[in-house]
Amino acid sequence: MMEIPWYTHLIIERILKLNFKSIAKSPLRIGAGKAVNPFSPVDLPVLTIRFGDDLIPYIPGSSLKGVFRSTSEYIGKTVGLNDICMLGEGCRLKYDEMLQHFMRERGAEQQIIETLSKYCLICKMYGSGTFSSHVEFSDMYPIMETVSRSIKTGIAINRKSGAAKRGALYQVEFLNPGSTFTGSITMKNLPNYAVGLISLVLDQINSGFVRVGGFKSRGFGEISLEPTGVSGYIMRDGSIIEFKPGVQVTLDPLDEYDTAVTFDPAKPLKLLESCKKAWVNFVQKVVKK
Repeated sequence: MMEIPWYTHLIIERILKLNFKSIAKSPLRIGAGKAVNPFSPVDLPVLTIRFGDDLIPYIPGSSLKGVFRSTSEYIGKTVGLNDICMLGEGCRLKYDEMLQHFMRERGAEQQIIETLSKYCLICKMYGSGTFSSHVEFSDMYPIMETVSRSIKTGIAINRKSGAAKRGALYQVEFLNPGSTFTGSITMKNLPNYAVGLISLVLDQINSGFVRVGGFKSRGFGEISLEPTGVSGYIMRDGSIIEFKPGVQVTLDPLDEYDTAVTFDPAKPLKLLESCKKAWVNFVQKVVKK
């Protein structure tokens, strides 16, 4: 029987879903671009979505995915994983056309697997132009009583002269510190060491070293991402085992570089810490090899 690696989407071996609460520690701006409404009080409003009669601010999952992917690349390069490409461009240029060819062929599962095996770890996790991500980020919606907005006036600068542009005052809308959102990250068939890499990105964000949104160089975009729970299930011996708080779950290794992790779903931080150890073991094995 053909062995099916974790980085394919041919089967589901397990799903982990981490729920989060996100709190803005500094002004936060997820921008909607320039206002198209001539009566808008600001030039650069925050991104909103309509619920009923209300327009509420939110953090799109695509923004979080971009932050997580770029930070994962940075961490991977830092620890010596030299085959990692930036923004998926290297793998896309080398392998996407070949992968598309095999995906159109009937009975080419083995060729698809062999092609996918050539992608770098980050592309295997976050996807490429031809195949989807194993990590899904939900949009994060606000706890409304915590969210308030303010406006900052700025002056546009002429990049050539370094002086202020004439008539270049503009107004930027942002969310105040303390604004709170909820959302989730869903990880399908990720090895424990890859979950550990996700956990390291969370550490970078929570420490303030990695920020979200616009105006980061002006002090905006520092947030916390606090895990509030973990759910999911694993497939084992033809059965579906659902996570239950208080019942220990073991996540078996998904490849030769992975390490088993046992955790209580009621303690998501313990899971993340254990997976970080699996990441360290993975790096030691791969870099030495």
